Amino acid sequence: MIGLEETLRMAQQELEDWKSKQIKLEEQLAGIEEEERGMLSELERVETQIAYYDSLESDMKKELEPPKLSGMLSTLRKG
Repeated sequence: MIGLEETLRMAQQELEDWKSKQIKLEEQLAGIEEEERGMLSELERVETQIAYYDSLESDMKKELEPPKLSGMLSTLRKG
C-alpha cells in the first residue's frame, strides 16, 4: 500500500512534469507565431508582386491588341 507521503510526492512530480510540458508548449507556440508573422509578411510581398504583374500584363495587352474598328472609324471621322 502506498502511503500518503509517497502519494503526495508522486502528485508533486506529476505537477512538475505538467508545468515543464506547458513551458515547452508555450515556447513552441511563440516560435510558431513568429514563423506565422514571417509567412504573412512574405505573402503580402507576393500579393503585391502579383498585383504589379497583373497591371503590367494588362498594360501590355492594351499596347499589343490591334485597334478596334470602331476606334479606327472615330479617328478617321475626327481627321
